[in-house]
Amino acid sequence: MHTTRPRPPGPSRRQILQSALASTLPLATTIGPAHAAVALKTLQIVVPAPPASQPDLIARWLVEPLARRVGVPGQVLNRPGAAGAIAVDAVLAAAPDSGSLLLGGLDHVAYSHLNSQRRPLDPLQDFAPVGAVNRDSWLLATGADLPLRDVAALVAMAQQQGPLNYASTGEGSTAHLLAARLCKRLGIEAQHVPYKDPWMPDLIGGRIHFVVAPVPVLVGPLRSGRVRALAALTDARLPMLDAVPSAQELGWPDQVFHGGLFLFAPPALADQAVQLNGWLAETLVQADIVQRYRDASIEPTPLTLAQTRAAIQQRLQVVDAMRLAVFGRTR
Repeated sequence: MHTTRPRPPGPSRRQILQSALASTLPLATTIGPAHAAVALKTLQIVVPAPPASQPDLIARWLVEPLARRVGVPGQVLNRPGAAGAIAVDAVLAAAPDSGSLLLGGLDHVAYSHLNSQRRPLDPLQDFAPVGAVNRDSWLLATGADLPLRDVAALVAMAQQQGPLNYASTGEGSTAHLLAARLCKRLGIEAQHVPYKDPWMPDLIGGRIHFVVAPVPVLVGPLRSGRVRALAALTDARLPMLDAVPSAQELGWPDQVFHGGLFLFAPPALADQAVQLNGWLAETLVQADIVQRYRDASIEPTPLTLAQTRAAIQQRLQVVDAMRLAVFGRTR
């Protein structure tokens, strides 16, 4: 019998908000020279993924309530491609008063430039982290029209038909790493197909055999019966998908993974990081936002700046370990 791993106690929402809002230490003291405060004209959340992706969905939930707190118009800008490098470059090159913020995972920041001649970026030095946005769970899923009812059937297809294929949002992305690591665990070969545009139509149409993707991206097609989940990369079954076995019960404790997105500001907005963190924390505990997160089987994470930086450092260690397992190197 498997039991859910208890989580360590954390601060209450009130403590989180009080800490975020009461802090007066400029983050610029930890990332470099101070910058003069910038009067924002807009708030732009730049997403390194196409529409209907997980970052895009969450950005659209957050942009309006967050922009209202800032007191400016808000919009979401999709800048997919190059494993996040296009979005990263867009945020760093944007006029400071545009209020351009990057909503993405660490793969989009720390690893997106590894295939170029440019130096790797440091999410704690080249950006000013604003806050953690969510904690999510990931699924192994396939199109419902394929004759795959469980993981054993997926393995059998790979053995009988030769290499299968799987999609991700880019080379070295979290989705790529998780799928490649799982293939090694299952002992099968599969071809990685990176997408700039949404891969969901190809998954539903059977042109892509499987994906490893976060629940928010898959929940709609799962509910409509167009996609089937074969496993959850979790310790225990997810309440909303209680018929889907967890990695733990399948005997894959090494495949359990919980990801999540962060909001990053460019260095020019470092002095606004404290205030933006407070506004983000307020937004994440709104009743309607909490309900949207719950419906998508993800958790809001209204962390303070110090907690956000600690979470980034911990996630870097996890992703570096995955990259070492898949590619034989970290960065």
